[in-house]
Parts: sequence; C-alpha cells; structure tokens
Amino acid sequence: MGQNAQRHPDERLPERRTTPRVGVEFWVEECCHDGVYFHRVTNLSRDGFFVEKKLPFEVGQTVHVRLELPGIQDKLDARSRVIANYRDGQAAMRGAGFQFLELDQRTRAGIDAYIDQVRQP
Repeated sequence: MGQNAQRHPDERLPERRTTPRVGVEFWVEECCHDGVYFHRVTNLSRDGFFVEKKLPFEVGQTVHVRLELPGIQDKLDARSRVIANYRDGQAAMRGAGFQFLELDQRTRAGIDAYIDQVRQP
C-alpha cells in the first residue's frame, strides 16, 4: 500500500497473507442474491485477491465469486471473505482485500497454475 493509502478505521481484520501476491488484471464476478457484479482484480495470491471498487464491502462479509483467469477456459468458483477496505487518496483508487475460504480442487489448481505462469520471467 502506498504512502497515502489508508485503511478505513475499524474496517479490517488482522493481516493473514502467507503467500506472495502477483500483479494481475482480470475480472471477477461477485454473485449475490440481487444479481451479479463485475470487479477488476489487480493482485492475486494463493490466499486471496484485491478488487478495485468505489463503494466499500462490509468487512467480514462472505462473498461467492467467479474468477475469469486469462488462459483458463472456464470460470473458477470460490467462496471468500472481505478482509479490509482500502482507499488511496492520491491515486483515487479504492477497493477491498479478500481471503479465499473454500476452493475446490479444480479452482485451487487453476489459481496455482495461473500464478506460476504470471511469475515466469
């Protein structure tokens, strides 16, 4: 997070990232009872991801998502939890960090393969 980036007060859970993240750009679908919403993912790790979004999520909220990873034919389903909302005043970037909660074997393998591909020089 940059020097001017801020976390909203009382809107974060303790840092739990245990794997390095990679810079990416792809879409994720947020699936909820009132529809499907699309967000741009800007970083990904084996533990979670970050989406750009102007309006904050509720920290602790559980969200079903479908990842559209480049080079992976089918969308990958995952259940995730909002860890924190971020706001960067200088870059006018806002978004939320998510932690993966449940990944089936196919989704885990797809994420692992994509991260390995992105990390290749």
